[in-house]
Amino acid sequence: MSSVEAMLRDLNSVPETIRATVRNNGGGHLNHTIFWQIMSPTGGGQPTGEIAQEINQTFGSFEQFRKQFNEAGGDRFGSGWVWLVRNPQGQLQIVNTANQDNPIMDGLYPIMGNDVWEHAYYLRYQNRRADYLNNWWNVVNWNEVNRRAIASRQA
Repeated sequence: MSSVEAMLRDLNSVPETIRATVRNNGGGHLNHTIFWQIMSPTGGGQPTGEIAQEINQTFGSFEQFRKQFNEAGGDRFGSGWVWLVRNPQGQLQIVNTANQDNPIMDGLYPIMGNDVWEHAYYLRYQNRRADYLNNWWNVVNWNEVNRRAIASRQA
């Protein structure tokens, strides 16, 4: 676990004078690191491997998962993120977080996340976040998502 992850997992142990800075900047660093790693110019398509099976078992189908993920991203008021996470019980779930918060702050393991801050989509999509969310699936790197899903079971 990186020191950024350790600090965010136990944010209350960070001195109060720098807690907000660690939350915002550390969270932003971790969120964007995950974001860039789970995208690829050769990505997209249907999920493959173990994550495909887990998505089908948990959400019924990839299309149902994608619909719920996009809805959660669209429902995030203002700036934030939408995530596929593994909860402490080992189950997949979709959550969204405000600003630069990361799911590990709530004891969840982030498997994949999409940035729904306006800076992620405004130049191409203006205020059409739904279009951005739909098109983002064309760059998802399922190999990296699989790697993170497997790592999440060992965390």
